[in-house]
Amino acid sequence: MSTLIMEPRFPETPASDPAIHQLLETILQSQRSGVLGTCFMEMPLCSQMAFAVTEDLRNLIVVTPRSSTKYDNMTNNPNVSFLVTTVSNRPEDISQAQAVTATAFASELDGERRHEAVNLYTAKHPDLRAFATSSANAVMELRVDTFALVRNFQEVIRIPQG
Repeated sequence: MSTLIMEPRFPETPASDPAIHQLLETILQSQRSGVLGTCFMEMPLCSQMAFAVTEDLRNLIVVTPRSSTKYDNMTNNPNVSFLVTTVSNRPEDISQAQAVTATAFASELDGERRHEAVNLYTAKHPDLRAFATSSANAVMELRVDTFALVRNFQEVIRIPQG
């Protein structure tokens, strides 16, 4: 029988810690894609996606067709996760790669907020400008609640954004 764990099993560090903030910023700014985790009727779905991060690291921006399963999943259950890693598929990744998982709340942007998010997204992904500006696609903001940083193989740090 499984037991519901209500408290994290790893230490917390405040987002205001300069070294942690710099490390998160470096990872999130240097990587071009990550993996979005959504769920529908208890069935998880992972999707590789291009993303951008706001300067304050509180929001991730992704773009997806409104006709996609991931859009339907985010609309029906806006609680999502987003994984970004520095993995390069080398043996030393086990000890050197770092991973950041954001738990977040997804919402579609419109108006001026959409315009600003598209500008941020296309500054990082100029090749995706037509995709990001298409009215058939949703510009989604993933408002980060917590980051979990994994480094040195098994060192996990929880970083609340509240």
